[in-house]
Amino acid sequence: MLHLEFAVAPHEVNSLHHLSLLEARMGFEKGALLSRFPNGWFRQVSENLRQKNCSSKIDRTTEKLRQIKNCKLVGLQREYSGEDWAQAAQNSHTDSPFHRVIEKSLNGPPHLIPSIEDLEDSDFVFVSQYQRSAQALARAAKALLNGAEKVTMFDPYLCPTKTSCLTTLIECMNLCRKAEVEFHIFSEEDGKPDWQTRRDSLSAFQHKIPENIRLFWYSVDDHGSGFLHSRGLFTSKGGLIYDRGFEEPRDLTQRDEVTDVTPMPIGYLTEKARVFNTAQQYERFTMVQMYVHQEL
Repeated sequence: MLHLEFAVAPHEVNSLHHLSLLEARMGFEKGALLSRFPNGWFRQVSENLRQKNCSSKIDRTTEKLRQIKNCKLVGLQREYSGEDWAQAAQNSHTDSPFHRVIEKSLNGPPHLIPSIEDLEDSDFVFVSQYQRSAQALARAAKALLNGAEKVTMFDPYLCPTKTSCLTTLIECMNLCRKAEVEFHIFSEEDGKPDWQTRRDSLSAFQHKIPENIRLFWYSVDDHGSGFLHSRGLFTSKGGLIYDRGFEEPRDLTQRDEVTDVTPMPIGYLTEKARVFNTAQQYERFTMVQMYVHQEL
């Protein structure tokens, strides 16, 4: 996945300073995330901070920790097995590598680091180029899709008559772990087969949609403004910009070629979330057709 996963032992987060360092470095928009390892990570860090900080700082640390939980923490269903956190983290790291593991007893650079304060700029360099296979394009967004309840994808060239588009869509859906997830797809009306043909393709596609997914497909028209040229994916947590879109090339050699996938800056994400807000009237384009698959 694009986002770097940092495992930080709960007992290593000891102060407001540590929280500030994590807040400055982590975020979906920065390509770096804290691992919810174990599942009770937030509770354990909160208790550790309460024990080690004076009462006058508790409110500030609690608020900053809550912001980190909401915007910078990711849970990827890792198994927690070991006599203590360090051993459990190393076991999990062996099975599926973290980007960095931080705990005071560890000292095996670059992956194993003893302290939050030892992190350097070089530890936050993320990969921004991915092969164009459907699986690679989807896995770039794994951290976003894993905990999403609503996913919005926009790409003017997405078309339900193209298996190359639907293959990537299915790969993305299969990475979603919530019990109910909405997928909202925006594509351009211009240059597509007639709507009945597209609708028939979507109806035939229904049996491939995972049971936890509800699909909304919108065909829209920007009246030649060029607004729909951009391509990307976002959730309530963050987003990614896909330079060449989501279509998997038919040519196998082209699938091996790379494309840029980069985190959405906060301002860009905010604007896209506002424009592609299905709860309000669209202002940058006109809705032409809509298909809804509601079976859960």
